[in-house]
Amino acid sequence: MSQMDLRLMSQHSKENCHLSLAFFSRLICCRFVIHASSLKILLAFTLFFSATLPLAGQTPNTAFLSCWEGKDRSNFQSRRAKTPTAKSSGGFAYAEAIAEATKDMGEAQFCKNKVQLFYSKDGSDYKVVYEKAGLEDQGVGIRVLGWSHTGSQLLVEVGVWGYDRDADVVKSALALDSTTRQVHELPLADAFERVLGKDCEYDSSIVGWSSDDSVLVRVAKTPATTRYNQTFCVDKPTVYAFNLQSGNLQRSAP
Repeated sequence: MSQMDLRLMSQHSKENCHLSLAFFSRLICCRFVIHASSLKILLAFTLFFSATLPLAGQTPNTAFLSCWEGKDRSNFQSRRAKTPTAKSSGGFAYAEAIAEATKDMGEAQFCKNKVQLFYSKDGSDYKVVYEKAGLEDQGVGIRVLGWSHTGSQLLVEVGVWGYDRDADVVKSALALDSTTRQVHELPLADAFERVLGKDCEYDSSIVGWSSDDSVLVRVAKTPATTRYNQTFCVDKPTVYAFNLQSGNLQRSAP
């Protein structure tokens, strides 16, 4: 082999070496960029989920607790509310609501609620007998209406609404059995559909106990809106008595 051939082979080897080094350098650099991007994404998620604001002082407003306060909604923070303790021969009970305030990387504000119902037979060792957590940016409220006359059942109303949309509060009535410590929902929607019709629109709220087997419910006309076509069937506020045994409704005397 001539000296000229040896020079050509040496030069070719150096070029291949430079190309190999350049390739691996780009590969290492590319992997570093990928890992750096992954770290940025991981950091962003970490910051998002850790941006929960601390709880403020406790308030008694468990029905419509919100993360915002004030007319301009400038006071934004997590809040907790607690009802007074309802006492009877059947036991002791109270409810709590928590509004959890969070912010994302863009400082957008979100609020999510959770409510809990606590019960104790003797007032010393309270246990959670009911819990409802809202979805993202969803409010949940709770009202304790009191024990029945014999103290066998506790009446509770729960409301759900969306913070991110203009929607009505969806309410439901619950009853806690002091003997079984079980909470069940009263089928008020089915009962009102039989009386007022399927497509009827109304606003309802629980008034309280009429007797041990009867609950008073107030229905009224909902506010007018342009978001959809409304079908009204309630002209003026009316109180109905719902029988827990039969599931039937009857107009209550004024």
